[in-house]
Amino acid sequence: MSLLELHHVSKNFGSYQALDNVSFSVEPGRIVGLIGPNGAGKSTAMRAITGLMSYSDGEIIFDDERIRFAKNKSLARMGNLIEYPAIYPNFTARDHMTYYAMDAKDHADIDELMKITGIDGEKFGKRKAKKFSLGMKQRLGIAIALIRNPKFVVLDEPMNGLDPQSVRDIRALIRSLADKGVAFLISSHLLDELQRLADDVVIINKGKVLRREKMVDFLAEGKTQVKVQTNDNDKMLAAAKAAGWDASMGDDRVLIAVQGDVTAQKVLKLATDEGLEVTDIQTGQGNLEDHLLSVLSTDATRA
Repeated sequence: MSLLELHHVSKNFGSYQALDNVSFSVEPGRIVGLIGPNGAGKSTAMRAITGLMSYSDGEIIFDDERIRFAKNKSLARMGNLIEYPAIYPNFTARDHMTYYAMDAKDHADIDELMKITGIDGEKFGKRKAKKFSLGMKQRLGIAIALIRNPKFVVLDEPMNGLDPQSVRDIRALIRSLADKGVAFLISSHLLDELQRLADDVVIINKGKVLRREKMVDFLAEGKTQVKVQTNDNDKMLAAAKAAGWDASMGDDRVLIAVQGDVTAQKVLKLATDEGLEVTDIQTGQGNLEDHLLSVLSTDATRA
């Protein structure tokens, strides 16, 4: 049974349609990645779900109650970190936790929550929030989102500004809570991190949901690729395309789809024939970023 359900939700800003007939659901204990390009409608959907914004049509059901703009008792069972955490510059981390726990009937143990989110050490201490770094503010925002022992948590760019160890810690925290039944809806541009974390994926573009399915099923659809890095990737890409291969540029290597008679050995031979030095070559499935770009490219072709 779903904890959150969106049924044909639309949102208009004048003549601009930010959400267009959006439908998807989130089940208890599942981590759902909401992904898409800038301006796709991710933040609008999250704000509507958390009661921060009205919507024009459709309905949003959370914990068997319909979400309405700013009039929802059910929102007390929901935590969120959207855009920037609501932080008071002259409050310490503990001041914030005490303040946000004041009207909660069943709030989390403040000391424990501060410890597991990493806001209890000497780095925080009695320091006021106006002196916090971006990463410190982000960790505090996540702690605030969890203070009410929520059943469902909405996080927009939760890894923003965090160092690698903090990213790992927050990922472990989210997974541990999901294992206890807490559901998450997470939007992030750090797709590698989201790929490690999310159970399900919802792809949205131009206000419309393009795909919604389990992450493992979505990734399994992708083409196997030869990923080759040379001393001149631009030349390698041009040669691959001239050979009629389905090739594109990755971050630091050329990605060539394995199809027909294309093999890693043939890619290596082509590079050698072009006088290129191959520094790395491997075969594997594409990652979440590759799959997302493929879906968006197909959507653009259909438009």
